Amino acid sequence: MPSPAADPRHARLVTVLPPLLTRSCPPQAGGYGGAWEVRLTRAETEDLGGLALLRSALRSAAHSLGWRAGTYGAPTLYGAVAGIVDWRLVPEEFAGAVDRYRQERMRAAVETAERNRADGGQRAVRGSVFVTTQEFRAALADR
Repeated sequence: MPSPAADPRHARLVTVLPPLLTRSCPPQAGGYGGAWEVRLTRAETEDLGGLALLRSALRSAAHSLGWRAGTYGAPTLYGAVAGIVDWRLVPEEFAGAVDRYRQERMRAAVETAERNRADGGQRAVRGSVFVTTQEFRAALADR
């Protein structure tokens, strides 16, 4: 089996992903604490070269940012889910920023779900999988 890195789609993904991964990091956290996930249709996943190629590109992009990362991915009924988490230990000086950011995101997700349920709305939370998937699609379209 040829290396995913030899595929031109891999190189394209490696140029698209770093800004998206960086955006997943909490502000004032020195680039630590990032986590990113995308959910794609079956056709999108195939166009990108498959789940294995996407995960390889995620690892390469994360490595370029200095992350010590773990990827995950699985086919779903309609496509695939893939993501990455920065597992580096967060230095003490950034730990508070990472904790606050995670708590704020959880609170925003719960409050948004409550508002959506109360009025039937369809709001998305910044950094949610819905938003990261749309940003990923837009970044690919720009390249």
